[in-house]
Amino acid sequence: MVAQIYVQSYPGEVGGLVLISTGGMDEATLKSLKKKYRLAPLMLWYMKHCNYEKLKPKLIRASMRHIRNESAEEIAYARDMFETIFKDYKQEKDVHISSLLADVMNQTPVTEADFAALEGRILLILPDQDFFSGKMQQDLARLMHSPKITYISGGHLSTVLRADAFVRAIREFLKELG
Repeated sequence: MVAQIYVQSYPGEVGGLVLISTGGMDEATLKSLKKKYRLAPLMLWYMKHCNYEKLKPKLIRASMRHIRNESAEEIAYARDMFETIFKDYKQEKDVHISSLLADVMNQTPVTEADFAALEGRILLILPDQDFFSGKMQQDLARLMHSPKITYISGGHLSTVLRADAFVRAIREFLKELG
């Protein structure tokens, strides 16, 4: 989503775009996300003031809710990954990252015109069971001009669990661009 803001803010500075496991920064998607995360300011306040060490296990469980039809081995990998990440994760860093997400939802929505100069040079790699809904993914595709769209099996965590599929898709796209 930050890449979309960059394209909007600095027209002509981007020669192509690869968007992975995201929704659009269009008005409809932002409205939907704001509704879904309406309690984000309260959660952010809590995150700043809570006993963060006690919160970590809940954050790991919440992260694991992004599992969508992954194999037992992939689920175990994801659990190990989150436990490793959160082991030394600092409260300040998590607050900073969560604040960024809240800030993104308050940006000016992007429009099709923001991406016109990138026609034919946009790759969308989308998990087929992402938490960005099918409608959000369709709205994203409509913003772009002649995007190549590749679907990867899995949910939002497939960007980590099936990284090789994402790398292959990007390499193929770059070869096509020449």
